[in-house]
Amino acid sequence: MWLDRLPTYVLIFLTLLVAILLDVYPLPLEYRIFRPPFVLLVAIYWIYVLPQSCSMLLLLLLGLLLDVTVGSPLGQHPLMLILVSYLCLRSYRRVRHFARWQESLWVLLLVASAQLLAYWAQALGGRQMSGFEFLLPALAGACCWPLMAMLLDRLRRHYRIARQV
Repeated sequence: MWLDRLPTYVLIFLTLLVAILLDVYPLPLEYRIFRPPFVLLVAIYWIYVLPQSCSMLLLLLLGLLLDVTVGSPLGQHPLMLILVSYLCLRSYRRVRHFARWQESLWVLLLVASAQLLAYWAQALGGRQMSGFEFLLPALAGACCWPLMAMLLDRLRRHYRIARQV
């Protein structure tokens, strides 16, 4: 039974792997604040398209891997991923009827809530950020969402992965 879904899981794994590579790709310091959280965006997309395939344990492990890879406080990314996946699972039915620009606003709210959690976790660790600069990745994620969703939609259709209801 799980063998017929193997191409789906392989595609999800590969897109998450590419997202991790994009998250750790070195950028100059002045541009790092504008980097969208690619792993979070890809996770939002796959939860949005295949909600029954969402595994909280897998998101927890992915978040821990991301914490170790990026060097953030342990537990920050799993908390972000699980909160966003919960919010995404609660609202994906309504969002499916939205236009792409409305989806971008939805993604802005999801990523902003995740960034707020990350800001809180980093503040507990003693790191201080001034102003609302921690929300810039949410804005960047919302801006690149239409292109990313279109690219992942094309990949999903190419491999004939149907959207779950």
